[in-house]
Amino acid sequence: MIFGFIKKLVKYYINKLVSWLRIKKLQLELDNEIKKYHDNLDSKITKPKILEKGKFGEDGYTISIGDVDKDARD
Repeated sequence: MIFGFIKKLVKYYINKLVSWLRIKKLQLELDNEIKKYHDNLDSKITKPKILEKGKFGEDGYTISIGDVDKDARD
């Protein structure tokens, strides 16, 4: 009688441990998929180019943000 109870108790905790491990595995897989998605998305997005001429506050100071032509730098 007591052995049957202990057997059920051990079985219950083993099932709980297995289900917890499955959840942890799923969380790790999801984290990896999200990281791959973000890395892929970051590689596709181009950051805007920023070009400053002169010093801030002086005459002739300009700032260009976006697609900056090579001729515009001169």
